[in-house]
Amino acid sequence: MTRGAGASAHRERGLAAWRESRYAEALAEARAWIADDPASPQAHQLAGQAAARLGDPAAAARSYETAESLGGGTVCAFNAGNAWQSASDRALALAAWRRAAAAPGALGRHAVALGKALAAGGDPPLAARVLVALVRRDPSAYAAMQAIVEIAAADRDEASPPLPLAGAGPLPAPASFSFVVCSIDDAKFASLARTIAARFAGIEHEVIRIPDAASLCEGYNRGYARSRGDAVVFCHDDIDLLAPDAAARLARHLTHADVVGVAGATRVTGPAVFWAGHPWLHGWVTYHRPGDAGYEATAMSLDAPFVPGIEALDGVFVACRREAAAAVAFDAETFDGFHLYDLDFSYRAHRAGFRLAVACDLGLVHESKGDFGADWSRYAARFRAKFPALAAPQGSPHFYAARVPGPGDVLAMQRRLAGLAAAAA
Repeated sequence: MTRGAGASAHRERGLAAWRESRYAEALAEARAWIADDPASPQAHQLAGQAAARLGDPAAAARSYETAESLGGGTVCAFNAGNAWQSASDRALALAAWRRAAAAPGALGRHAVALGKALAAGGDPPLAARVLVALVRRDPSAYAAMQAIVEIAAADRDEASPPLPLAGAGPLPAPASFSFVVCSIDDAKFASLARTIAARFAGIEHEVIRIPDAASLCEGYNRGYARSRGDAVVFCHDDIDLLAPDAAARLARHLTHADVVGVAGATRVTGPAVFWAGHPWLHGWVTYHRPGDAGYEATAMSLDAPFVPGIEALDGVFVACRREAAAAVAFDAETFDGFHLYDLDFSYRAHRAGFRLAVACDLGLVHESKGDFGADWSRYAARFRAKFPALAAPQGSPHFYAARVPGPGDVLAMQRRLAGLAAAAA
C-alpha cells in the first residue's frame, strides 16, 4: 500500500469511527493518518475531536493548534480555545479565541459562541466586535444581538461620558414644547408632570391633560387644539425620561426630522409598527413597573442615537413639529378606541412627505409592554381596510433585553451599547 493510500484508508476508517461514536478507534486511526500524512490539518483536527470526547482536553487543544498551524482555519483556533478552557487554562484559551477572532467571518455559526466565550474569558470589547460584525452581515443573527446587549449590560461603566449630542440640522430648533397626555390616573399623571418639569426646566413648556378622551385620537386632537408649543409631544402617562438632557436632545433631533419617536420601523407591511420584523426595527426602550426589582433595558438595533428613514412609530412617545401635527392630525373617525392610532398617524405622516426618525438617547422608560388582544384585532382590521396594499405576512420582531439594577445602570448600559457599535463600525 502506498503512503497516500494508507493515509486515505486511515482517514475513511477514522471518520467512520467518529460518526459511530467509537472515539478511541477514531483517535487511533487519526494518529495513523498523521503518521502517513503529518501535514494534513484534517488529520490533526480529527485527533483533537476524538481526544476531547475521550476526556483529554489538553491533548485536544494541542491537536487543534497543530491543525491551525497547518492551515486548518479559524475554526481550529476556536476549538483550541474551547479545549484549553475545558483544561482550565484560561490564558491559552483566551489567546486561541483571540486568534479565531482575527477572521470571525470564517466562523459562521460558531461566531456567536466565540463572542460569548471572549466575553466570559475577559475580553468584552473583542467579543462585541465579533458579534457586531456578525449582526451587520446577518440581521437575522438574533442570538448575536442578544449577546451584544448582555455584554453592554454586564460591562457597563456609569462613569463613561454620555452619548454625544447630535449636530444641528437644517430645521429651526423648537423653542417651546407642548405635551398632550390622555390620562385618567392622577398618580401616573402627577409622576409624568414631575418628570417633564425636571427634564424641561428652563425651557418653555406646558402639559395638557385630557382626562376624558373618547379615544386616543379624539383626545390628542383636542389636546393639540389647546397647545401652543413649537413642538407637540403625544405620550402615554406611564413613562419616564432618564436622560438629564432629554430636552436638548429632543430639540436637536427635531432639527433633523419632523416627527421623532423612541421606537419604530423603516418598513410598514401590516397592522403593527413592528409587523415587518428585523432588520427594519429600531429603538431603545426600557420597561419598569413600580415595585419591580431592576429595569429591563431593550434594544431593537445597534443604531444610536438617531435613526432617520422611519416609516412608522410606536405611540408611547411621539414628538412632532407643529406643522407636521397640524397637517396630519389623528383619524378619530376610523380609530375611535385605543389601538392603531399611532401606526395610522405616523404612517400617514411618512406618506405625506414628513421626515420621521427614532431617537435612542432619551432614556425612555415605560411601565407597559402593550396589549394585542381582541380589541387590537378589531382595529387592526380597520387599518388593513384603510391600507389594503399592506398585506405582507408578519416578520420576526425581537426585543433584545437585559436586566440592570437601576436607572443609572440603564443609561450606562446604553452608552456602552452605543460605544460597542461605534467601535465595530
